[in-house]
Amino acid sequence: MSNPDAIQQLKSALDTMYTNADQTSKMTATHFLESFQRSQEAWEIVHTVLNDDSITDIQFKLFAAQTLRSKVTYDLSHLPESNYENLKNSIIELLKKYSTENQQKLIRIQLSIALSQLCLQYLSWLNPIPEIISQLSSNPQQLSSLLDFLKILPEELTDIKKSTLTDEEFDSRIKILITNNVEQILSILKDLVDSSSSTNNKDSKLNSLILDCLNSWIKEFPIDKILQINSLTNLIFQSLLDDLTFDKSIECLITIISETKDFDNFEIIDALYQQILQLNNYVISNPDFLQDSDKVSGLTRLYVEACESWHALIAKNPKHFKPLVEILLEACKYDEDLDIVKYTFYFWYLLKQIITLPKFEESRLVFSSVYEELISIILKHLTYPTPTIEKDSKQSNNDDDLFDGDKEQEDKFKEFRYEMGDVLKDCCSVVGTTTALNIPFKQIQRILSSNDTNAFYWQYLEAPLFSMRTMAKVVSTKENTILPSIMSFLIKLPEHPKIRYAATLVLGRYSEWTAKNPQFLAPQITYIVKGFEIIKLNPTDTKNNQDIIISASRALMYFCKDCSSLLVEYLEQLYMLYGQINDQLDIESNYELVDGLAHVIQQVPPANLYKTTEMFIEPTLNKIQQLTSTGQSTSEDFNIQLADQIEILTIFIKVLRTKDFTGSGFPVCDLFIAKIWPIVPQILNKYGLKSVIVSERCLKLLKASIQSYSTYLNKLLPEIAMILHEGFKTTKFGCYLWVSGILIREYGDEYTSEEIKESVYQFGISQSFTFFELIFNESNDESIKNMPDVIDDFFRMIDDLLMYYPFKVIPNLDFLKSILKLSLINFQLINEYEPTISCVHFLIDLVSWGSSNPPISLFNDENPEFIKKSVQDFLILDNNGGALLQAIINGLIFKFNIDTHQDINDLILKILVVIPDSNISINWLHQVVQSLPNVNNKEIEKLINTLGVALVNKDNRRVRSSLKDFVNWYSRKNVKPRSEF
Repeated sequence: MSNPDAIQQLKSALDTMYTNADQTSKMTATHFLESFQRSQEAWEIVHTVLNDDSITDIQFKLFAAQTLRSKVTYDLSHLPESNYENLKNSIIELLKKYSTENQQKLIRIQLSIALSQLCLQYLSWLNPIPEIISQLSSNPQQLSSLLDFLKILPEELTDIKKSTLTDEEFDSRIKILITNNVEQILSILKDLVDSSSSTNNKDSKLNSLILDCLNSWIKEFPIDKILQINSLTNLIFQSLLDDLTFDKSIECLITIISETKDFDNFEIIDALYQQILQLNNYVISNPDFLQDSDKVSGLTRLYVEACESWHALIAKNPKHFKPLVEILLEACKYDEDLDIVKYTFYFWYLLKQIITLPKFEESRLVFSSVYEELISIILKHLTYPTPTIEKDSKQSNNDDDLFDGDKEQEDKFKEFRYEMGDVLKDCCSVVGTTTALNIPFKQIQRILSSNDTNAFYWQYLEAPLFSMRTMAKVVSTKENTILPSIMSFLIKLPEHPKIRYAATLVLGRYSEWTAKNPQFLAPQITYIVKGFEIIKLNPTDTKNNQDIIISASRALMYFCKDCSSLLVEYLEQLYMLYGQINDQLDIESNYELVDGLAHVIQQVPPANLYKTTEMFIEPTLNKIQQLTSTGQSTSEDFNIQLADQIEILTIFIKVLRTKDFTGSGFPVCDLFIAKIWPIVPQILNKYGLKSVIVSERCLKLLKASIQSYSTYLNKLLPEIAMILHEGFKTTKFGCYLWVSGILIREYGDEYTSEEIKESVYQFGISQSFTFFELIFNESNDESIKNMPDVIDDFFRMIDDLLMYYPFKVIPNLDFLKSILKLSLINFQLINEYEPTISCVHFLIDLVSWGSSNPPISLFNDENPEFIKKSVQDFLILDNNGGALLQAIINGLIFKFNIDTHQDINDLILKILVVIPDSNISINWLHQVVQSLPNVNNKEIEKLINTLGVALVNKDNRRVRSSLKDFVNWYSRKNVKPRSEF
C-alpha cells in the first residue's frame, strides 16, 4: 500500500472515531488504528504525516505523534540499530518544528516522550542530554520544546518496568541521563529566570514552563541547593500571585515540601514554614484571593502537604507549629466545596496518632482547643441543607428533596458525612469523649431553648445527633459524666420523623453502654417501640415511616444483642411486639429484628429453650405452611416470599447454635430435627427444582444447621448427603456444591468418627465426578460459559476436600487428571473473577503439597515424600505443568481480571519452584513465552536468564518480580491500546 493510500485510510478511520458514526464502525476503526500502531510501516507513515505542512488536522498529527511515541517505547528493537541515529535526528527536528504554536503542545509532549524513551534505549548514545540541549537552545523560539522535553525526561525514567533493559543497563542510563546532568539543568533554569528578571519582562508562559520543568527535577536536586538560589525561590512564591502560574507554583511548593518529609535540616523547614505564614497573611489581607475556589483548593493542598510532611515535627514542637495547624483548621471552614475540606482529614488522623501517646501529653493539651473547634466545624458541615426563603416561596418544603433533585450531589454529601465521622472519632481521642460529646449536646440544648423559630429546622438537630452516633465506637461504656444526661434528653426530643430516626439510631449505637447502665433500658426500649406506633398516625408519609421502621428494628437488634441477659425477662413483651409489627416491617428490618430476638432467646435456660424457640419460630412455620398449602406456584413473587420465610428460620438457627457437643443433644437442634427438617425436602422437591432462590435459601438453612449443630445431626447425614447429591444431579444449581463443601469441612475433621469421615470423602468424590460428567459430557462451550457460579462453588468444594483428605485426593490420579482438564476449560472459557480465583486457590493448594510447605499444618510432621512426589510426578506427566503454565500465563496476559493477578503469580511461582529439576520448569516457561505472538528474542532471553539464576538461588522474590514485569511489559506493548481515540 502506498503512503498516500495509507494516510487516507488513517484519516478516514480517525474521522470515524470523532464523528457520530455507529458503534460497529467505531469498533472497526479502533481495531484498524491499533493494528496500524503495531505495524512496521507506521515508522515511515507517521514521519510523513508530521512533516507534511499541507496536513492541518491537529488531531491527525497528534495521533501520528502518539504512534511515534509508542513505536519508540515498545518497538524500537524492531529497527536495525543503524537506523537509531536517523531516528534521533528526525525526532529532534520535529521538536524544533512544533515548538512555536501553543496548540501544538500536545504534539510536543508526545515527541518529548518519544525522545526520552530513545535516550533510554539507545545505549550507544553516550551524551544525549548535552546534545539535545545544544540543538534545542540555539533558537529562543525552540525554548518551549527544550523545557517540555526536560520536564518529561525524569518522569519517563522513574520505572525500569517501562523498558526491556536489564537492571545494570537501566542504572547506567539513569546516571548518564539524569545524575550527570543535574547541575547543568539547574544552571539552565537559573539562567532563564535571571535573564527574564534582568529585562523586567514578566513572561507568564515562560515562567510556567520553568516551574513545570523545575517540579519534575526537584527530586533529583538537593533541596537545600534549590532553596539557596534566590531567583528560583522568588519565582516560585511570586508566581502564586499570577493567575496563569498559580497552579504551577503550588505544585512546585508541594513537591519541595514533600521532599523535606524525612529532612533533618530544621532551618530549611522553618524557612519554608515562615514563607507559608507570610503567604497566609497575604491571603487574609486580600480576601478577593479566596473568591476563586481553584485557588482555595491549591492553597489547602499546600497547607495539607506541609502539615502531613511535618506532622512529627508539629507534635514535637506544638507551640511553634500551632499557627500552621490553625491555618489548616481555618481551611476546614470552607463550605463551597466539601472535597477541599476532605483534603485535611488524613492530617488530623496523623497528628492524633502521635499526640495521644503518653509522652506527647503536653502536645495533646496544646492542640485540644484545635480539635474542639474542629468538632464544631464538622457539625456545621454535617448539617443537611435548609430551605431558603426564596425556595419556600416557590415550592413547599420537601424534607426528602433537599438537593433540588440532584441525586448525585445528595449521595456525595451522605458519603462525605461518613468520612467526617471518622474525623470525629479522631477528635474524641484527642479531647476526650466527655468534651467531644458535650459539643453536639450543647448545640441541641441551645436550639431547643432558642426563641428563634428559624433555629428549629430539623437539620440543626439531626447533625449533632449524627455526630453522637459516629462517636459511639470510641466512647467507653464506663463514661458516666455526660452520657446519662444525653440519654435522658434524647427520649424527650420534639416529635419529628427525621429527629426520631436519628435519635433512635443513636440509642442503638450506645446499646453496649446501656447494658452497663440498665436503669436506662426501659425508657429507651419504650422510645424505640413507640416508633412503630407513631407511623400509624401518618400512614401516607411512606418514606419517613420506612426510615423509622428501619431505625427502630435496627436499634432493637443492637439492644437485643448487647442487653440480651437484661431482656430475657421482657421476652413475652418482645414476642407480643414481634407479632404486632411483623407485617409492618420490610424484609431486611424483619431479618434484623429476628437476629436480635434470637440473641435474647439464647439467654433462656436450657430447660425452657425448646419451647421458647418454638414459640418464636411458629409464626414463620405457619406462614410457610400457608404458602405451600395453596398449591404449586411458579411465580417469582411466590418464590421470593417463601425464600424470605426460610431465611428467617436460618437466622434463628445461625444464632441459636450450641457451644457444647459433649451432651446427648441440644434443645434447638432437637427442635430443628422435629419441626424444620421435615419440611426442607418437601420444599426442595416441590419448589426448589425450578427456583434457584428457594434452593439457595433451603441450602443456606442446611448450612447454618450443619455449622450450628455438627455431630448432633449425625443421624441426618445420610439424608442430607442424598439431598445434596440428587439435588445437584437434578438441578445443576451451585448451591448444592457449596453446602457439600460445608458438609466436608464440618465432618472431615479429627472430631468425627473414621466411618463418617470415609463416607464424607466418598460423598465428595461422588459429587466431583457428577460435576465432571456434567462439564465433559453434557455441556458445550456456551453452556459452560453460563455457569460461572456453579464452577466457583465446585472449586470451593474440592478445596475443602483437598484440605481434609489430602492423602486420599492427591494419589487419586483419575481425579487429578479430571481437575486439570476442568481447570484448563475454566481458564479458556470463563471470564468472571470468582470461578477464576477459586480455581487458582485450589491449584495453589494442590501444587503446594508438592513442596516441603503444604498449605495446612501437619502438627510438626513433615509433608510425606510420597505426597510431594505424587504432585511433582503429576505435573511432569504428559507435560501437565507446561499445559497449566500455558493456560494461566495466556490468561494473565489476555483475559484475567486484574484482581486475580497476584494470586496467579503465586501459582506460577509455585509451579516453577516445586519441580526439583529447575531445567524442566524453565523449559516449560520458555515454550510458553516463545509461543506468544510478537515477542522478540531479547525479551525472552532477558526473562529466561533472570529466572534461571533466580530459581537456582531460590530467589523467589526475583522470580515473582521478573514474571510480573514481563507480563506487564508484554501487555502494554501488545495487548492494551497504545492510545485513546
